[in-house]
Amino acid sequence: MGYSSSLIQRKFKDIVGRRYESVLKEYSEFLLTEEEILVPEVRSILVPLDFFVHDITDEAIDVLSAYDATISLAYITDAGVVEILERALDRPSTEEFRAKKEEYGRKLLERTAAKLEEHGLSTQTRMFVGHKGDDVVQMAKNHDMVALSRRYADGESTDASISPIVLRICQRVETPALIY
Repeated sequence: MGYSSSLIQRKFKDIVGRRYESVLKEYSEFLLTEEEILVPEVRSILVPLDFFVHDITDEAIDVLSAYDATISLAYITDAGVVEILERALDRPSTEEFRAKKEEYGRKLLERTAAKLEEHGLSTQTRMFVGHKGDDVVQMAKNHDMVALSRRYADGESTDASISPIVLRICQRVETPALIY
């Protein structure tokens, strides 16, 4: 019997009686299991970047620096956008778009890596064309944590909400996720 179960059993011993199982079931989502209480060891952290992520915040860097982990920065250009442009524009225009995106991605990766390395974090960088949500979920399987900007894959929305892609990624990954 876990700590949480024994705590509920003692707390509601005389009050609940036979309803202990139903109370435990109804409130189980609010209680940590034994394995959830353990803090996982984090050796690698995935940080996906794209056109809408302009910078990593100092607060996020503070949290990331608490771990002795390698930060894997991945700049992803949306394959769907590239595919639409290939159908709509001529080849030179599509190549020009792709080159500009790669240049922006390279600069963002260099700037972000330098900022993280200033704080003593080791980094790896990678850039590719892919599906922003699906590829992050797939790559997260090889990392201990995912750190996502609330603006990742969002567009230029003006409110402070979290991108729907970020929410979907958080629901699908099995590793802990940090939203900054």
